[in-house]
Amino acid sequence: MYARKHRTCLFQPHGLTVLWRILSGAVALAVAALAQSTAPAAEPAAPLVMTDFENPGAVELDPIQARANVVTLDGGHALEITTEAKAQYPGVVIKPREKKWNLEKFDEVRMDVHNPQDTPVRVLLSINNPGADGRKHCNTESVNVPPRGRATLVVPFGTWHGDPNHPIDQSNVVSVMVLLDRAGRSHRFVVDNIRAVPFDRNQMDKIFADPFFGKLKPVLGRGVNLGNALEAPKEGAWGVVLKAEYFDLIRSAGFDSVRIPVRWSAHAETSPPYRIAPEFFARVDWAIDQALSRQLHVVVNMHHYDGIMKEPDEHRARFLALWEQIAGRYKKRPAALWFELLNEPHDKLSAEKWNRILADAVPLIRRSNPTRKIVVGPAGWNSIGQIDNLKLPDDENLVATFHYYSPFEFTHQGASWVGGNSRAWLGTKWTGTKAQKHAVRRDLDKAVTWAVKHRRPIFLGEFGAYSKADLDSRARWTRFVADEAIRRKISFAYWEFCAGFGVYDPRRGQWLEPIKKALLPSE
Repeated sequence: MYARKHRTCLFQPHGLTVLWRILSGAVALAVAALAQSTAPAAEPAAPLVMTDFENPGAVELDPIQARANVVTLDGGHALEITTEAKAQYPGVVIKPREKKWNLEKFDEVRMDVHNPQDTPVRVLLSINNPGADGRKHCNTESVNVPPRGRATLVVPFGTWHGDPNHPIDQSNVVSVMVLLDRAGRSHRFVVDNIRAVPFDRNQMDKIFADPFFGKLKPVLGRGVNLGNALEAPKEGAWGVVLKAEYFDLIRSAGFDSVRIPVRWSAHAETSPPYRIAPEFFARVDWAIDQALSRQLHVVVNMHHYDGIMKEPDEHRARFLALWEQIAGRYKKRPAALWFELLNEPHDKLSAEKWNRILADAVPLIRRSNPTRKIVVGPAGWNSIGQIDNLKLPDDENLVATFHYYSPFEFTHQGASWVGGNSRAWLGTKWTGTKAQKHAVRRDLDKAVTWAVKHRRPIFLGEFGAYSKADLDSRARWTRFVADEAIRRKISFAYWEFCAGFGVYDPRRGQWLEPIKKALLPSE
């Protein structure tokens, strides 16, 4: 993440009372909530199938700038949706024949999505009360589905979807809508098994009682990203040049680690042997040594390798050659130096292609670094919602990573690189309501549940709120995410040190104290 990253973002209504124009930018996440007491919880209600498209008479379909057909899928039936090429918000409204669903006993709605195309698609699901107008009485979420991939879209109740002052009435859900947000082209995708699901509130008790969780140690602790520097096209192009004093400040403040994003691909040959420029290598050497000399753990990654995202097959050999050079150069550095294979795989670098590449990259690095920690995240922008698609080689020194910027319209309000919609989000606050905290806990529970299941440590490599948000909300959100991560033994690196999300103001030579205090242990 950085202050100029271009992401697909969600839109806001701009005053139009259109039921379907509410979208939150966060990738949908779902898992059991953190148990709040040691007392045995009541057994959860069974899921309620709202529609699985097996009974044509159970729901009413109303396509909007799209076609909807029931098709055969996996031995049953599903709904295939084909959208019009020029449609802004195409989709299908699905209404129950019985006029409403009562979902009071449930915590979220889930929908399975299959993408048979060769291009990714971002699908949204809106849960609607009567009178929903895009900001009130709706819950909406989205999921990015890779080419020829599958995903589960999850819409939690009571979280940051629409206006938090007008929460959805779960007893009176009159429709759901499956839609796209200004896709810019026609898409064809399939949805199935829309169901309301309760949380199994016993699940997290089992996770925290697991022997692996008991032994888990957040080795990187509380850290910060040195962003907008070495991952810029040229250091200084984005306003940040690393200084020795920055490492002193970070260490003396009480941080345990730094993550150093590096754009290796901008400083290497484009044809074999893909040699990395010696002067750039020397600069990265300096940054690593600055961190290690101050007893900071350091994660060096490969950041903004745009070529491999757009043409993964064509850039595979170069990617591996770059890592062969990096691994060879740093093979004698202390174990406190960790490698991170690739920041936020996305676009045409699908989960399938990424898993194949990392299966070759890890053994390559092991030739020179047999025990060094290697950090690997899932395709789909390192989203925790995609982590089930990550297939790690059998290597005990691999660490999984994910990034967290939810709710997106809060953390990225006013961020120009996500498009004009971000201006409509200005003024969005995070007040720490019960529902807002519950959403964060649920998302981090997903991460630690995966970690325990797969017997892997997990690292929150990026999270942060942009400076256009009000400082109190930024600090409140940051404190809650940081503390809840550490409570789950998840190390983290805040995005970032001294730019648009920064915890330090280099012009004034001062820490932004509310954010600094939010990231470090309470006194």
